[in-house]
Amino acid sequence: MTTKNPLHIPSAFQADQPDMTPEEKEQQYVHSVYQAIAPHFSATRYKPWPVVEEFLKTMPAGYVGADVGCGNGKYIGVNDKLFMVGSDRSSNLICICGERGHEAMVCDGLALPYRPQFFDFAISIAVIHHFISPERRVAAIEEILRIVRVGGRVLIFVWALEQTGKRDFDKETQDVFVPWALAKKPTESKKSSDPKKPKANSRPQGVKKKDKKNKDGDSVAAGQATTVQREAKEEVIESTVTESLSKLTVREDHTDNQSIISSKNNSLQDQSSTADDSPSSTSAQTSTTLTTSAESNQPNSADTPAPEAVAAPVYNRYYHLFHKGELEDLVLQTNKATIVQQGYDRDNWWCILEKTRHE
Repeated sequence: MTTKNPLHIPSAFQADQPDMTPEEKEQQYVHSVYQAIAPHFSATRYKPWPVVEEFLKTMPAGYVGADVGCGNGKYIGVNDKLFMVGSDRSSNLICICGERGHEAMVCDGLALPYRPQFFDFAISIAVIHHFISPERRVAAIEEILRIVRVGGRVLIFVWALEQTGKRDFDKETQDVFVPWALAKKPTESKKSSDPKKPKANSRPQGVKKKDKKNKDGDSVAAGQATTVQREAKEEVIESTVTESLSKLTVREDHTDNQSIISSKNNSLQDQSSTADDSPSSTSAQTSTTLTTSAESNQPNSADTPAPEAVAAPVYNRYYHLFHKGELEDLVLQTNKATIVQQGYDRDNWWCILEKTRHE
């Protein structure tokens, strides 16, 4: 039975913090976290969910839509016959959208910079569960409805309390911290920076290339000589590769440590360079639970033992887990939309609503 890493297990969110406003809690436990993890988070978000993809592809050509809480913009280009604009609180994620050629801007989900009834449709995927209170969740839905014309449709996804996937949530606790670990890159962790690493099919020094004329077995002597050469070659290869692998283990750990520290430093540097999204210049350190080893790296050599691995930073994000029917209840509280369709997909509750009135 596999034992779960305690750093990856969700924990209860202590909502009773009278010294903090809802806005401050969201800044500390949501916005600052996504600023810090933006590059790694984006690397894990690349495949559209089927329900969202189908919703976008059924929209008529020429429709204008909004992706509220667009993240890295993975849904903006799903249907190239539409014109979509993205928005997100994380300037680091919006930069990634820009690098991909998407139209996107930094803004607050409760104060979208769009005219009323401007869009034909909108989507909000895995966003509203980050708002601290029921009132703010309703306000977020109302703001999305404000920018959509009457008759326009909105698709909303939120995390489910009843999810049965890889996470193990206490079904009695709806407000939780969900850890995000800045894991090592698996492709880079296995590579060595040693330029002298031998190729698996390389010919060791001192072993001559096999005589092509012997391929038809011209003589027994030639065959015997080839056998001796082959055995010598295999012996040298085995010795060389064994020695290289013993060195490679040390370099692998050293390379991993460097990459983790680089990732952490880049994340903190990105955080400090976006003061408009942070309550202070040290938001990435004060707004998140950051777990890291205090051990420093030492210069690597064949005679030096491998340095201890530095633990990957872990950040806690706030989530409100929706029970079945809760999202629909919030939509109906707006008195501005009806539920067209709802369902459960990928540990999320989702619903499609149609705007019926505008005030």
